[in-house]
Amino acid sequence: MKSQFEVYLRLKPSSNQSQNAMQYQIYQNKKLQVLLPKHVKFGLVNNSRDNLDFNFTHVFDQKSSQEHVFTNVTTPVINSFLDGYNATIFAYGQTGSGKTYTMSGAETWQLRGVIPRALSYIFDEIDKRTKFEYKIYISFMEIYNENAYDLLEKRHLETPLEQWNKIALFEDDQNNIHLKNLSIHQCNNEQEGIDLLMMGNFIRQVSSTPMNQSSSRSHCIFTVTLEGCDTTSETCFVSKLHLVDLAGSERISKSQVEGNLLNEAKYINLSLTYLEQVIIALNERMKGANRQHIPYRNSLMTTLLKDSLGGNCKTVMIATISSENDNIEESLSTLRFSQRVGQLENEIRRNEKVDLEAVVKRLEQEKLVLIRELEQYQRGGTSTSSNKKIQQQQQQQQNLLPQSSGVTISQKEVQEKVELYLNERIPSLDVKSIEETQRCFEAMKDLYNTRMKEYVTELTFISEKLQKYDEILTRKKEQSSFLEQKENSSPEIEVYRRNESPQITFKKRPNQ
Repeated sequence: MKSQFEVYLRLKPSSNQSQNAMQYQIYQNKKLQVLLPKHVKFGLVNNSRDNLDFNFTHVFDQKSSQEHVFTNVTTPVINSFLDGYNATIFAYGQTGSGKTYTMSGAETWQLRGVIPRALSYIFDEIDKRTKFEYKIYISFMEIYNENAYDLLEKRHLETPLEQWNKIALFEDDQNNIHLKNLSIHQCNNEQEGIDLLMMGNFIRQVSSTPMNQSSSRSHCIFTVTLEGCDTTSETCFVSKLHLVDLAGSERISKSQVEGNLLNEAKYINLSLTYLEQVIIALNERMKGANRQHIPYRNSLMTTLLKDSLGGNCKTVMIATISSENDNIEESLSTLRFSQRVGQLENEIRRNEKVDLEAVVKRLEQEKLVLIRELEQYQRGGTSTSSNKKIQQQQQQQQNLLPQSSGVTISQKEVQEKVELYLNERIPSLDVKSIEETQRCFEAMKDLYNTRMKEYVTELTFISEKLQKYDEILTRKKEQSSFLEQKENSSPEIEVYRRNESPQITFKKRPNQ
């Protein structure tokens, strides 16, 4: 199933709306028209035009609330995530344009952002979906100066950054990405998830710059992994939701940062440049160009978001821009980048997995039932309660009905009437003579023999299928034993799978 990238735009309120505000018009909440000033400091590309138009899935003006943004952007994505589809929401824009405010929020609960609201919504929806059993896992990492760190490692609260364990990335023969030194935490309720989010945000690298008093100096990826199982069947799924707050780009000539801040800005700008290169390459491939190589490996961020950008994932981007003329060059750059992202599409599919142990158990039960029926058939059948009722009804009809009704009924009509009765299409058999009654019983016998032959065929098929499942289950157990031995000798590893998801066993979620 094709899934077009959705791109939303959010405008940050201007601190000086009367004197230095950017001039723009919003049309039907889907189109932004930027009115270009004639004289802009440092020059402006394409300044010969009076205005530029940009199209979006939705445009949020300066008065849009956090709840309004969440309802329109995030709710549909999370519903897909709960149905078993991978999903990603990432915020992109220059430093100080409101990305972290949009994703995490501000100090008060009313101003909380996409991530805490998403946690609340996920657990509310889980409580409503009573026929499913769910497990929730959370991981939180940051990419700082092209090194990845675990934000949920409690030891990092007391030790300097230089002593933190870096997250190592490995890729196997099936192109599955493995992350070493990244912890995964099971989450049973909303409060546990909020606590993990607050801990990670507290550890995250933040500095004060001339452009932003509380500038995020790292890219952060908050991942929610969902294991779900339909209790009415053996169908299970594993889906991932990546909520990404990218660090903001900044012009060194404008921010005038030095020392460590300058080094951080270089890494941030470089990784965002690599992200743009990936988007351009994907656009060229979509337009039919002979583009085989997509440069995901140029940076750690694009490697980790490979599935989100060009794989099995429903992806949404929130572009944030400043509303001041001083930042119009950076705003136009963000707007142009968002237009390229909006042209992309991914091929998504539900990450279904079959619980092999449950299937084997069900097939074993069916096998026993069919074996008993086969034994009865081979012995000539046994007198069941239903057969006794039929015999009693036959005796009563022999005593009450005449030998012949004088009306000729074809055997085909008798068979059709018997089939309708046995399939509960008619409440009773209307017979007018003993002869017709006997023909009905003969038709029942023929139908019984035919169905028993079908049972024997089905039993043979199920037996062969059961043998195959036994072989698969044996291999899975051997693989599971091998992985347990490996985990006992190495730190915890998280597996991001592109084509398939790990096998899971489900237990009921504890009562809250």
